[in-house]
Amino acid sequence: QEAGDYVVTVQLGGAAAAQTQVWTESSRGLLAPVTTTAGQMVTYAFAVDVRSMEGQPDHAGGPGGYPGLDLFFTGPTATPPAITGIGYALATAATQPIHLFMASDSTACDQTGGAFGGWGQMLPEFFNAPIEVANYANSGASSADFYGSSEKWGAITAHWKAGDYVIVQFGHNDKTATDAQVETNLEKYVTAALAANVTPILVSPPARVQFGTGTVDGSQSSLHAVSAMGAAAAKNVAFIDLTALSTAWYNTLGSQAAALKFHANDSDATHTNLVGAVKLASLVANAIKSQNLPLAKYLRAEALTQ
Repeated sequence: QEAGDYVVTVQLGGAAAAQTQVWTESSRGLLAPVTTTAGQMVTYAFAVDVRSMEGQPDHAGGPGGYPGLDLFFTGPTATPPAITGIGYALATAATQPIHLFMASDSTACDQTGGAFGGWGQMLPEFFNAPIEVANYANSGASSADFYGSSEKWGAITAHWKAGDYVIVQFGHNDKTATDAQVETNLEKYVTAALAANVTPILVSPPARVQFGTGTVDGSQSSLHAVSAMGAAAAKNVAFIDLTALSTAWYNTLGSQAAALKFHANDSDATHTNLVGAVKLASLVANAIKSQNLPLAKYLRAEALTQ
């Protein structure tokens, strides 16, 4: 099979009780665990971005994966996954999905191996078809170098169409840049998107886990949340303050050790594991709902409780 946009349906359930989670490509979440009772059948539809280079678009040692569409089904031993039907086809002009592109860094990218998980990797769990998350986030990317890369921003602009969306989140790798420089960089993405009739959403980076006595009290200023906020205000586009939202969530956990349970190897202060990635994705999805952004109508309601 070839790369491209795939329209996928799965029918889950069977004779016995089951719990089924659906994944695609390189550990990309499509559907949170679904519990079915004995004899129950449920059907879900997805739009899936399939690229020849799975995972990050420009990453040495990244997975080549398998040609074409990959689907994986997991579940617990006691109630193993049950799949009674799978349908898939390359999208046609009539079934073309609405793309939600991701322009970001390692905190959002499609990670591999299971220890790390980017929140953009788990974002598809929160959307119904025809939304298709096309994650071009790449480790080490900054607001400056991503824009100039043909494999990253260039690939997004080569594939987008009027009516699509793009989430832009940078800051972790802009350590030597000023807030003003990052704001100028972010405005370039917004200008390009608006010119193409693509809707941009600026997102500030997830906070680093830097606990003092029960709260995250280390400075997050190097993440340039003020730059994303400023660029959004200057261009009159949507802004989601994931820095503040993630800080508030970490503070409910109460300690460095508790927060790091949601991070890679229980020790990486910056990068989440897959469970943490789902939580960050849920913060973004719920912000899309609470702000009543145009994307909100495509959200999978049951996923927002994650």
